[in-house]
Amino acid sequence: MYYEVFLRQSSVEPCLLFHEGGHWRELIVRTNRQGHTMAIVTFHPQGLSQEELCVQKVTLKDFFTKGPGAVCGLTSLYFQESTMTRCSHQQSPYQLLFGESHIFEELLGLKIRISPDAFFQINTAGAEMLYRTIGELSGVNSESTLLDICCGTGVIGLSLARHASQVHGIELVEQAVEDARWTAAFNGVTNCEFHAGRAETILPQLLKSSKDERLIAVANPARAGLRKEEGHLGCSPCVV
Repeated sequence: MYYEVFLRQSSVEPCLLFHEGGHWRELIVRTNRQGHTMAIVTFHPQGLSQEELCVQKVTLKDFFTKGPGAVCGLTSLYFQESTMTRCSHQQSPYQLLFGESHIFEELLGLKIRISPDAFFQINTAGAEMLYRTIGELSGVNSESTLLDICCGTGVIGLSLARHASQVHGIELVEQAVEDARWTAAFNGVTNCEFHAGRAETILPQLLKSSKDERLIAVANPARAGLRKEEGHLGCSPCVV
């Protein structure tokens, strides 16, 4: 609602189709059980200069800190310039306009750090039920090595680490891997390793080096699945 108010009073137009011009694009909102709110606004720069971009960033910040949008009580506000439908922090860095750099969530006894570029389930209670079910279906135990493929912030592997011998998480988004490593260190989880890169590249290396006979793979892409590369078939979200 308040983003709509902002768009209506902005000096530049929204961007619906890139080739038709405009600038303001989508607003992503993240919340947690504590009521903290992170907002991420993407903006198509089109032909604006850096000075003109700065004006728009200040306008956005002022609206949500001093203007009508202040009622939202945002914990943090991020701004990303993007000429693509979706791009990562590495392709176009998220710029923190004000507030905290991360949002945190409590899940299954863990404190989870979440960056603007990292995937995290939007229904925390539902995610807890899902991860418990994964643990039951997989039968993970002290003799198991758990492979958490497309792991996001690493919560599946981290929540099951106390039952496993070793956990390896694989994730393409580097901010998510940094979050997973922070979460492991903060919560004292020492048997997890997180790897940044394509699962199709990293997974064969892990399989070759693994000494455990009992491997459990959790594929949780919630996207298109693993590609058919190097002889490895694609997969849907599943426990193997």
